[in-house]
Amino acid sequence: AVGSRVGRAIEAIGPALAVLALIGFIAQVGISVMLPLLPVYATELGAPPFVLGLLTSSFAVTNAIGQLGSGFLSERTGVRRVMTVGVGLYAAMNALIATAASAIWLVAWRTLAGFGGGAMIVTERIYVAQVTDPSRRAFANSIISAAQSAGSVAGPALAAVALDIGGLRAPFVLVAATSGIAFIGTLFLPSPAARIVRPDDAPAAEEPPLQVGTLAILLAANVALLSSYGAFITTYGPLATTELGWATAEVAIAFSFFGGGSIVLGPVLGNLADRIGRQRVAMVAPLPLTVFALVLVAGLPHAVVYAAAFLAGGGLTAFSAAWYALLAEAAGERRLARTFGIISAASAAGIVFGALAAAELWERVDIVAGMLLGGITPLLAGLAMLVLRGRPLQAVPA
Repeated sequence: AVGSRVGRAIEAIGPALAVLALIGFIAQVGISVMLPLLPVYATELGAPPFVLGLLTSSFAVTNAIGQLGSGFLSERTGVRRVMTVGVGLYAAMNALIATAASAIWLVAWRTLAGFGGGAMIVTERIYVAQVTDPSRRAFANSIISAAQSAGSVAGPALAAVALDIGGLRAPFVLVAATSGIAFIGTLFLPSPAARIVRPDDAPAAEEPPLQVGTLAILLAANVALLSSYGAFITTYGPLATTELGWATAEVAIAFSFFGGGSIVLGPVLGNLADRIGRQRVAMVAPLPLTVFALVLVAGLPHAVVYAAAFLAGGGLTAFSAAWYALLAEAAGERRLARTFGIISAASAAGIVFGALAAAELWERVDIVAGMLLGGITPLLAGLAMLVLRGRPLQAVPA
């Protein structure tokens, strides 16, 4: 029975999902190479602190615009075409980043790259929903997240090699190359076929009304989880090094366990969500993130922290997989693209809130309070999914 379930899970991946997972892996390798080195690169080009802040904030703004716009454009021109253009723009801007002559040009190219990056985020999930049977959507989304996590694990090692060979500019040449390969990969994506229609599905002419309440709950849950991410990226590194006395390498090792948990546990939990209920899995999945925050601030041994990070990575992927599947179900086939774009763009506010709130707590209380904020907000995401569980997802008009 277990073997047959594994076989069906592998069969559910299919060629379209396999190509998309490969694209996600390659693109994430480049992203994980770039993010830690971007502030260092900007400083090397003469950027003052204000410009460093502008580098991050301007990308966040255009990234949100790219997410919003790509949802509407996908309905008009097709998701695969929008994905290709978005990844192509991202690749082109990364190539220019590698050749930036000053900090101002770096900010300009990074800002424009945000449009393409936002399009990548939304179109890959729209594509998954369009090429996957509705009953397997959580598993399919977990495969994409696991592939991206694998890229996050591989990226830092490649960055170290590139730095050793060619200096600070070399990793950004590598990012341009990986983005270019991802762009080529989008050209080989199969066109989304007509959705598989099952006997119990509502006919296309009877599209259910928009489930505004359900979408609002899903948005609140994702904002809460992304607030945790914003608080985490603001406090994790400084807390581990200054308060706990960790070496920089130990900070990176713990972070890699998040990726390991996503790769190993994510697809298993995504498959479980499709079998026993997506709301059930999404209610529980954020809890390991809370456990990780508590274990970290308690100063427990590294092995315990690594184990908690591993479980948290799996939980994060499981939540994301179930959440995207629920979002597709609530949006409906006709409104799928625009709804993904709107909800995804609006969810980005969670990162801003989490980062700013954690920084404020850090300044007014201490850094531990900022990290604990990152542990509390996942509980809010789980509570939101608890509310969702009592709502019918299939709203068929009379």
